[in-house]
Amino acid sequence: MKRILVTAIGSMSADIVIKTLHRNGHYVVGTDIFPKEWVVDARNVEMFYNVPRVDEEARYVNRLIEICLEQKIDYVIPLTDVEIDALNAHRSEFENIAILCMAGYETICICRDKGKTADCLRQKAVCHTVPIYSDEEMENRSVVFPVVAKPVDGRSSQGVRIYQEQEAEELQSFYSRVRGGRYLFQPYIEGYIITVDVVRNRNTNQCVAAARRELLRTLNGAGLSVQVFRDMTLEQTCMDIAGALDIHGCVNFEFIETEDQTRYFLECNPRFSGGVEFSVLAGYDFVTSHLRCFAGGAIETPACIQEHYIARKYEEYIIG
Repeated sequence: MKRILVTAIGSMSADIVIKTLHRNGHYVVGTDIFPKEWVVDARNVEMFYNVPRVDEEARYVNRLIEICLEQKIDYVIPLTDVEIDALNAHRSEFENIAILCMAGYETICICRDKGKTADCLRQKAVCHTVPIYSDEEMENRSVVFPVVAKPVDGRSSQGVRIYQEQEAEELQSFYSRVRGGRYLFQPYIEGYIITVDVVRNRNTNQCVAAARRELLRTLNGAGLSVQVFRDMTLEQTCMDIAGALDIHGCVNFEFIETEDQTRYFLECNPRFSGGVEFSVLAGYDFVTSHLRCFAGGAIETPACIQEHYIARKYEEYIIG
């Protein structure tokens, strides 16, 4: 039995993470920025802690360290991008306290910057990426509408803007305000979003990928109805990307698939996807394999993933 701290247990991946850890006999401590009475999974962990918001970075990190020491935590599994950003910047403070179950420092720095991710993958020529307009192209207005503006470190579609041709002046005005900042500009591509859960053990070079088309999604990009499918070419591409980015543990990749079935890589989120339970239901235990990567074990291969249509629904609980 290991003692494992899972952060942000109000997030969409928390339920399957907690259930799997319990099924494997582990002691689970949960944290969230909201009080216990607001968080359903707070009743499903051995101990729950309300913690500061991550934008209070010093307070947040110090509180996690206090909890790790108090609870004798062996592993920390962060579930959101902003927590991973904070923990990545404070890795040294967790040395000799607990193991952070997330990819390496440089990998996270690249994955949390969409421009750096695209540059890395273009240089290694492992997949199609969506073009990024240069400053010169933006200034000369040599772009093709619609144009998407997105934060380089964005998450859950926050801050994304789509400009049509009749909004060219608004685009230029916005570009002039954020030029050289934290936004990138790309042509808008129509198609299905494909999410791929990927786990790679960098020590053994084992890698597994499970893909799904997101048929219905929330506005912030969470899949509600999906089609899990097998495609050996796509799976191999994801394994190549995971190698190029030096992934360790479980992450998720997003692609957009056009009508002619061209697939453009969009981003890597260096954490469990909100829909990782879809992949678990389809036949592969990404949670256990993720933990094995950091516990020194081999992950399960090959993957026995079955094609399915899977949907989720919301359910009500009395929690207080």
